[in-house]
Amino acid sequence: MFSIVSKLPKALWIVAIAHGVTDLSAGALLVALPFLKAKFALTYAQVSAIALMQNLTSSASQPLFGYFSDRSPRPWLMPAGCLLSGVAMLASLWAPHYYLTLLFTAIAGLGMAAFHPEAAKTASQLSGKAKGKGVSLFAVGGNAGFAVGSLLLATLLYGGFSIKVLLYILPYVLLGIPLIQMTRNLVRPEAKQPGSLKSFRASINWPLLSLLGMVLSRSTVAAGISTFVPLYYVSYLHGSEIYASSLLTVYLATSAFGTLMGGAMSDRYGSKRVMIYSILPISLLLYLFPIAGDIGAFVVLSLASILLSATFTSSLILAQRMMPNNVGMASGLTIGLSVGLGAMGVLALGKVADVWGMPLIFTVLACLPVIGFILTLFVKEPEEAAVGLVVQVSK
Repeated sequence: MFSIVSKLPKALWIVAIAHGVTDLSAGALLVALPFLKAKFALTYAQVSAIALMQNLTSSASQPLFGYFSDRSPRPWLMPAGCLLSGVAMLASLWAPHYYLTLLFTAIAGLGMAAFHPEAAKTASQLSGKAKGKGVSLFAVGGNAGFAVGSLLLATLLYGGFSIKVLLYILPYVLLGIPLIQMTRNLVRPEAKQPGSLKSFRASINWPLLSLLGMVLSRSTVAAGISTFVPLYYVSYLHGSEIYASSLLTVYLATSAFGTLMGGAMSDRYGSKRVMIYSILPISLLLYLFPIAGDIGAFVVLSLASILLSATFTSSLILAQRMMPNNVGMASGLTIGLSVGLGAMGVLALGKVADVWGMPLIFTVLACLPVIGFILTLFVKEPEEAAVGLVVQVSK
């Protein structure tokens, strides 16, 4: 698997690692919520508001940052956004009042939002013709950061809140120097024209809307699995928490393989073809999940994770190619807004579980990939000549 990305440029590796460090805050928030609940004696609604604040600010504002990135390259957004997300996340733990915690959580989300469009655009440009491999490496960096963020903060909070929590900022400081140096060495691309609202409006068509609809459906499925698989086994079946957490761990871990393979196959076979063949089998897997048995559940979730991750990489690459003068906006729409709306879809799924029961959740989730498949049929792969130019890094 490592050989897929071993020949990519050093600068791209720095961007991918920076993606991971930036997304430490997203993973850390999962561990911070119980701590903040106890610290301020919060209700579950107040705890949910903290998570919702980060999700809204990090997803809804990404297209706006993408627009400004397209107007003129702003490489400084990468180190600034990365550092801001870490500092604000740390400040939210030290805040003396609940509303200050909400404020700092929102700022952390804005830091992540500022980083992602510029970084995704840079990753695409640095990848050259191997955009699938480059973008998949970038995506894996974010997945790893999300997973490590929970572990890092849990370790620092173990035994109680203390001065050692300041170590949370260490990865951001260590990455700062190479990331700033890399951004200074970037040579700005000679784009045909800067991204603008006019070029953005010109790129809005049914194929692009179909692609974003597919991203929304797959994002809802991914968020639904992460949320309801543990609840299904622990709260509904009254099973082992260790088994449920193991399922989720395997599901998240296998996504790295799917992300890398999806990128490599997009380079070779085309992004639309990868999505066509990846998304529909997810429906069958989710239908089989409740009856798969103990061992079968691991197999089913692993395969579903690989296929879901493959569609994420290919859809991001395709969106960037469909909006060659608005690559930052394309990244903001796919990584930010659509994924954020998909997470919001979990709220609707929760209502379904409350009214009709938990098992129906997986029936609903099994229908969403079918919708995504139908929408993908209307997506058109742009000609290679329409793809944006490549950025070179000075030696």
